[in-house]
Amino acid sequence: MNLKKTLMVGAAGAALFAFAAPVATPAEAGSIKNGNATDLKVYGQVNRNMMFYNDGEESGYRHQDGDNGSTRFGFKATGKVNESVSVGATLEQEIQSNDPANINQTTETDTNSSFVNRLANVHFSHKQFGKLTLGQQSEISDGMSDGLDLGYAAGAFAGMDTSLLTGAMLFRNDTTTAALSATSIRSVFATLDGGRTDQIQYETPSFSGFRGQIGLESGGSWGIGALYDNKFGGVQVRVRAFYENTSGVGTTSDQWQLGASVKHDSGISLTGLYGSSDQDSGDDHKVYGATVGYTANMNSLGATGIGVHFEGTQDLRADGVDGQAFGFGVNQQIKAAGTNIYGNVMFWDVDVPSTSTQIDSIVTFLVGAQVKF
Repeated sequence: MNLKKTLMVGAAGAALFAFAAPVATPAEAGSIKNGNATDLKVYGQVNRNMMFYNDGEESGYRHQDGDNGSTRFGFKATGKVNESVSVGATLEQEIQSNDPANINQTTETDTNSSFVNRLANVHFSHKQFGKLTLGQQSEISDGMSDGLDLGYAAGAFAGMDTSLLTGAMLFRNDTTTAALSATSIRSVFATLDGGRTDQIQYETPSFSGFRGQIGLESGGSWGIGALYDNKFGGVQVRVRAFYENTSGVGTTSDQWQLGASVKHDSGISLTGLYGSSDQDSGDDHKVYGATVGYTANMNSLGATGIGVHFEGTQDLRADGVDGQAFGFGVNQQIKAAGTNIYGNVMFWDVDVPSTSTQIDSIVTFLVGAQVKF
């Protein structure tokens, strides 16, 4: 039996287990009630920042939304079938004014602001057998890098995918005219994390800190993921890994990524990531990064995270184009208000083949706030 058939059979079986036990009376506790037994939770966040830049020719500033922690709101509904089984649904919408993916030296205002559907799915959960989710949801690879770092400074760097915060900024040609090139920060710097799509996905229950995932998307793409969270003495450990097969969809046949983070009770943390994407033609894409951080309660507001971050890519933009970036970041929690104040300064540099027009580096600095509710 091939993998697609196995996924389909497993999905059908997982859907049936929810009705295999006698139905019990649902619990009454919940955030909002509308007359039935389902609990409804409303959640969301607003994330804004101000970004300053110098591209070697000019300096300026831009007002932006946060991207990896974008402005959004959602609804989570949960109902208990019995003590072992629950059924739920999630609806989530995003609204960004000045998406960093669209803001650069020539575009100060993003006129495309509108509601975007992020999540629309239903799920069946069993304490012993795991969770089955159907509908629009995160791909197996989604969040594998920006949810990796155990240090609190991760909030200043969008996890390990910092270019999400300044993605559309353009490099300038290193010529007498210093014209803007067609090369953006995001086209050179990125991890291999995916986004959201319609699919069926199964996640195992936790076994000694380990969880496994498998998903089948539209078009025949599929992926598997591994998540591990545990603590050994005074050291907290997190591992994230995935493999995705996208042959027949786009120009990437398959890709994988592995990341790990450790954090000592002293507050010191170290996080690293490496990934490779196999292309149908040309060189494979390579991504890597590392963050050294320190987390402590330095004031009465909440946790403070400071960190130094480095990331790089090979051939992601095109064969022979490599990128290196490094920077410093701070993230301050205001626990009583569900708020984070964050900032970073990043230096972005790109190497292109000697036969191509060389480009200047970019320096970006931003400060922002994220309020969750």
